[in-house]
Amino acid sequence: MQYSKYISKLYRPPLEKSKTDDYLCLDKNEPPFSAFKTLDGLFCDEDILNLRKYPNLYNLYEKLATFANVSINNLLLTQGSEQALKSIFEIFVEEDDEVVYYYPSFAMYDVYSYQKKAKVIHLEFKDDGKMDVDDIIKNVTNHTRLFSLISPHNFTGTALSYEEIQKIVTHTKKTNTIFLFDEAYYHYFNINSVKFIKNNSHVIITRTFSKALGIAGARVGYAISNKENIELLRKVKPIDEIDYLAGVIASKTLDKASEILDKNIGQVKKWQNIFKNSELENIQYLDTVANFILLRSSNYEYHKELLLKNKIIAKVNFDVKCLKNCIRFSVVDDKNMQMIHNLFKKEK
Repeated sequence: MQYSKYISKLYRPPLEKSKTDDYLCLDKNEPPFSAFKTLDGLFCDEDILNLRKYPNLYNLYEKLATFANVSINNLLLTQGSEQALKSIFEIFVEEDDEVVYYYPSFAMYDVYSYQKKAKVIHLEFKDDGKMDVDDIIKNVTNHTRLFSLISPHNFTGTALSYEEIQKIVTHTKKTNTIFLFDEAYYHYFNINSVKFIKNNSHVIITRTFSKALGIAGARVGYAISNKENIELLRKVKPIDEIDYLAGVIASKTLDKASEILDKNIGQVKKWQNIFKNSELENIQYLDTVANFILLRSSNYEYHKELLLKNKIIAKVNFDVKCLKNCIRFSVVDDKNMQMIHNLFKKEK
């Protein structure tokens, strides 16, 4: 059977039974706490009985519009932000179009680029892991169909300021390039990015409930853009944007959003400060504004083995210079964070 030659270039992990059920898995940038920690009586009998119905999401759209401070016509709910990304590629990218983004990035960028047979240009981080606006402007040209920026970035935890992103908005408008602004970590470093969609028809923002809002398992995300772009994206959405139970969870999450955000963001900031201000054994703390701890080890193999001995899975073995000998792990509850901190703390 014939299939696209582009698909053979992609690696996707196989379906297999987890061998790490008894490990503390901190390699996926998950939130410290589930929204369920705050939500009382999550499901009622009516919710369960209503599973026989297809979802009606209008009330959720109204709540989300208020939460995001945009019109309901500027929103599209999606199955995680990755569904929003997929729809953007489907609508705006054609075969041989040029697509530009940093490497490494969210894995689905490569998948969607290959599916569309696009020409990919990977940008490189600076040695300190930061992103360079001048380098972005140099590489995004009249030939670039889509430029994607994750800020804060999911690998380095670095971010661009409002003023820097405004420069990119202005430049991509001149080059007639779609600017996909991926704000999965928006709540950890929020700027008033919805301003960018006004008078800028080329800007599309994606966000998620998976990080600071604490419901990664429900797979709820959304796109923000002008009405015309949202109508285009709606043309390729599934019949129902998300399933019934995900809609119930998302709606109840928005009802308690302030409490949930305070709990998750507060926990991340707390432990980032603890690690930053601690004397660590052969470890350098790296400043980030995402939801994880990023460390650089001068005794890398030892520290990797130390984590595994203690049944902790962190993200290691990065293949880019700026993350050489780095260890990244999600922030979780105090008990486990204290245990990890003790592993790295310098003995007096």
